[in-house]
Amino acid sequence: MSRPASGFLLGLSALAEAGVDFVLVGVGGINFYARNPGQAFAALDLGALLAPTVANLRTALGALRSLGYAFEAGGEPFVDFDDETILRRIVQNGASLSARHGEAGQFDIMLSVSGFSFSELSDDATSFRVVDVDVRVGKLEKLLRSKQSSGRPKDLEFLRMFEAQASEDS
Repeated sequence: MSRPASGFLLGLSALAEAGVDFVLVGVGGINFYARNPGQAFAALDLGALLAPTVANLRTALGALRSLGYAFEAGGEPFVDFDDETILRRIVQNGASLSARHGEAGQFDIMLSVSGFSFSELSDDATSFRVVDVDVRVGKLEKLLRSKQSSGRPKDLEFLRMFEAQASEDS
């Protein structure tokens, strides 16, 4: 597989080549269902929900780290890539890490989402081909329900905008 030169494709390609088991979620995942660019929402990151295992998390971190991504947990630098105990706690707690790269974008590396387990999103995920990378994206209905079940004000506001856009497009 050739390596894309820029943007989120670089990170997606690295994750796919490394064999990371993940499903795209959040607004970035929802945007895969847009029928045209006008239906897409601005998103500064892609949410990658990982299969919740230490090995999968370690592989994802290694793949992105090899591209020069920097990691944060709770706003603090994350450097414990090889600490088995810390990686296990991240998985057990369903925590998230931010992976940032100046040119290749930001990934939210997530071990849980509101309302669904990894397998519930993964089992019926939709596959999309992006240049030379196949990515799986949670079903639109589930991604929207996850935002609803989170109860976070920013997610509820997104849902209001999404519904307003959907009614305009009807």
